[in-house]
Amino acid sequence: MSLLGLLDKPNRTWFHLCFVGSRPMPVVAVNGSPSTTSKTHALAAAAIELVGDGTLIDVSALDADALLLRREHDSVRRALDTIAAADILILASPIYRATYSGLLKVVLDQLPADSLRGTAVVLVATAASPAHFLALDTGFRSLVASLAGWSVPTIVYATGDDFVDAVPGDAILADLRQALGEAAAIARSSAHELP
Repeated sequence: MSLLGLLDKPNRTWFHLCFVGSRPMPVVAVNGSPSTTSKTHALAAAAIELVGDGTLIDVSALDADALLLRREHDSVRRALDTIAAADILILASPIYRATYSGLLKVVLDQLPADSLRGTAVVLVATAASPAHFLALDTGFRSLVASLAGWSVPTIVYATGDDFVDAVPGDAILADLRQALGEAAAIARSSAHELP
């Protein structure tokens, strides 16, 4: 069953208020994990499923030499263009050494300084323990600000306890739903302010 099938009536109302009937909002989730079967990937995919449409970029699937600026490759160019065009961007990363992954950083380092202007950004992280919860506020928010993006107030921080058989549990999905709703409100507001 899809995640949308699990939404009860109040949550379906939330979904429709945020995403149905408004102008199309490009939604992009970036999985900064080196694995496409990780809990980080599961949360990035859940975000796209919750909004009903969007693009999931697995950084580990992009050309490695192009990520390291040794050459150019269409996969990296398309990923950068897709990220820059997003109204709502979900940045998902495992926490390594108290910060987001280097894999995610090599992608974001290639974006121009103002490339996230007007973009609402949802910060998502997975970790082995709750010990690095503040990594989202201390590192991730400043990264988004350096690209002129807007981080939503609600962060999504998950440990293994937040998953059931590698599927995000109800509590973490509620946090993700809340963050996506905030992102939709910011994106709609930003669209009215931009020329």
